[in-house]
Amino acid sequence: MIYGKKIAAVCIARIQDGATNEYITALNRAVQKIGYGLFVYNTCSVVGEEDMARNPQMAVYDIMDYEILDVVIVFEEVMRNRTVSDELVRRAESHGIPVIIIGERKEGCINLQYDHKNEFAGVVRHMIQDHHLKKLHLMAGIKGNVFSEYRLNSFREVLEENGIVFREDMVSYGDFNSVIAEAEMEKLILSGKLPEAVLCANDRMAIAVCDVLSRHGIRVPEDVAVTGFDGITEIAITSPRITSVICAAEDLAAKTAEILRQMDGMIGKTETFLVPTRLCVAESCGCKGEKTQNISGFLNAAFDNLYRFQEEELVLSQVTARMLRCETTAQVAEQMRHEILYDMCCIVELDCVDEKVNPAECGREHREKDREMLVLFDSDSKENFVPYQFGLKEITPHLDYMLAHGRALIFTALYHADVPLGYVCFFFSELNEGNYMKIPQTVNALNNGIGGFRNLRYRQFLMSRIESMYQTDTLTGLYNRRGFETEYQKLLENRKENGPLTIVLADLDRLKYINDTFGHKEGDFAIYAVAQALVKVCPEGALFTRFGGDEMLGVCCGALEPEVLKERFIQYFKEFNAKSGKEYKVEASVGIYVTGEQETLNFEGLIEKSDGLMYAEKQRRRREAAGSSGR
Repeated sequence: MIYGKKIAAVCIARIQDGATNEYITALNRAVQKIGYGLFVYNTCSVVGEEDMARNPQMAVYDIMDYEILDVVIVFEEVMRNRTVSDELVRRAESHGIPVIIIGERKEGCINLQYDHKNEFAGVVRHMIQDHHLKKLHLMAGIKGNVFSEYRLNSFREVLEENGIVFREDMVSYGDFNSVIAEAEMEKLILSGKLPEAVLCANDRMAIAVCDVLSRHGIRVPEDVAVTGFDGITEIAITSPRITSVICAAEDLAAKTAEILRQMDGMIGKTETFLVPTRLCVAESCGCKGEKTQNISGFLNAAFDNLYRFQEEELVLSQVTARMLRCETTAQVAEQMRHEILYDMCCIVELDCVDEKVNPAECGREHREKDREMLVLFDSDSKENFVPYQFGLKEITPHLDYMLAHGRALIFTALYHADVPLGYVCFFFSELNEGNYMKIPQTVNALNNGIGGFRNLRYRQFLMSRIESMYQTDTLTGLYNRRGFETEYQKLLENRKENGPLTIVLADLDRLKYINDTFGHKEGDFAIYAVAQALVKVCPEGALFTRFGGDEMLGVCCGALEPEVLKERFIQYFKEFNAKSGKEYKVEASVGIYVTGEQETLNFEGLIEKSDGLMYAEKQRRRREAAGSSGR
């Protein structure tokens, strides 16, 4: 529960499909009346069992916050993936949240199903008992599919109860697919064993079967009767109109809401509820049922949707192209501020806008449920909107308003190159066919726009890294000579006044001894230590370079006191050696030169001026060491 509303979460696939979105629309109306809000977690395509591990659409289920959910509804019948539904059930049960499964029966869940078995039996009885047909053929769905098997078993049982012997050659498998059903019907006609009726496991196959019969000059229903199942919209304009079994989305939604009202008494129990379907007789079986609707009106509506889709696809592609030319996330958000993107917000992972993160890797690691995200775009914000950080547990901006006004929240994962980027939340003020169709269209455009923007930013980052590699010494991290000369020239050009510079040259003492005695790895360690000493002792803003094996140079703006710098070096190495744990001491000879007010030196000049001072310092240190050992 949140903001005084219980929350029903629906896990679903292909919300753009008619029967699916009709259920969501009807369910949202129904749950508002009983104090629930509706969160819908959608994948734009059906995720197959073999594709689960790498399919980034699955990330939409990872944003479900079980702490605020009161019930999870898994629409397995449209998801068609038992492994996904089992995992969703497991997650919900681990949080003590009841689950309603729409589809196959599961233990410990509330099971909600259309009464497919009995109603398909009703179709078979109608053909045998009312039309007195005995030579029947079943165009089944996918072999082994639970819903296809329901209809096959009903077909067999009704034949037997009416004294008709069931034979395997009375069944073809159209896989719920119109193209495959056409091919199977062609085979049946060529076999010469034409039945009196073909009973199809769904309407799309029934329409395909009628088309094949018509092409062969076989009349429906005079020569062969045909029936379907599902009651899809298209059967209203077929000629003849298809006899079918209607699975009404509104009936399913009403039954779901009825279960929610009495949910408290069902938690932890295995309950099964059947939603009756309706036999709708029409001309294709020989009945005088409802006549075909006005085809022109249906086609006008279909073409209107098609033209809208094409126009919006063009506009969205232009928005995507502009996003790809952006240099900042704020610019991306500005390009998304277009009238075509309404009633939605876009929330992405923070590393998706970090140019240092490889786009192929962002979003792959496990993240905490209370992690920070980024609101990249919010259609309900004002014109001066800029992206801002946002807690994942907050779900979506303006959540209290959305729930108070009965908006269904539809979540869909964003991804690019198979990597999750975040999610889009749609909160349409009107749940209509056009808006549902717009969901996959919009998500696809944003996937390309945001993913492409990320790739371009990362490419620029890699180019800068490559450039840096050419200018930087790999051991010390200081500039190499090429990089130093470039930056030194910039320093001279950007100085407000032509004042003095302090040149600091540091040379590692006894490098040969360290290499010969302890190995070159330790020699590299000592060189790096001197480079760090140079950086730490010199003031911020200084430039540094390693120009020889153990020689490093720093350039500082302004006149610094040489003796003070030398004392800092001595103190730094004293503390460093006390903590290093090495068998040798790291020390360096330092030469410091302060230029005159108007003196400008090139690289060779810097070395020449400081090298003599450094050499004198090295000689002095050697004499001191020799004198100390002589005593």
